[in-house]
Amino acid sequence: MSLLGVLKFIELITAVIGSVYYKKYAHTFLKYFLWLLWLVVGVEFSMWFLKHYEIRSQNNFIYNVLTSVMYLYYLTLYYKEIKTKRYRKWVLAFIITFSAAITINFIFIQKLMTTSLFHSYTFALGGILLIAAIGLFLLETLNSEKVLYYKKYLLFWVSIGLVLYYASIIPYAISLNFLPEFRFSETWIAIIFTINLVMYTCFSIGFVVSKKMEI
Repeated sequence: MSLLGVLKFIELITAVIGSVYYKKYAHTFLKYFLWLLWLVVGVEFSMWFLKHYEIRSQNNFIYNVLTSVMYLYYLTLYYKEIKTKRYRKWVLAFIITFSAAITINFIFIQKLMTTSLFHSYTFALGGILLIAAIGLFLLETLNSEKVLYYKKYLLFWVSIGLVLYYASIIPYAISLNFLPEFRFSETWIAIIFTINLVMYTCFSIGFVVSKKMEI
């Protein structure tokens, strides 16, 4: 089995762990994070199934929509979690900016079609805006009482996983515009596997060690 094949099972294990500890955060907006994990698992295994049986599918179209939904959820998550009014306004601006960007990109630039390319522009923009939003969240956390128990705070582990992933993948996503063949190289696959492994490990640790979240 290839590394990308193994990755699908890592995603599945993470979703299962998140389900086991669901009661810790079922009453918060993070409950949709678990739904998102299961959506990713469903998409990944569906794509694997179609490829395994040599059924033609438009992966780029599906992933362009999926990544856009993920970014909007993550940005909304931090907008809801951050309490500082100034920071919230910035994150709201991020949400509006990204929403406008994907609309323009879907219609005019890289376009959302069944034959569309990977939307590297909005992927990179979304990653940058998400990292900025997480930075605001972590800055607020460091200046609040939450810093005293940050290791037991699920969103802290989610944030670390997301930052490590997107900070690593954005340069490579941008490079696909200039080196499209790199996407199918062994080096690219190894990079994708490693950064995903780190991210999902952070998520899993968070599910296990975190305490029940307050509303």
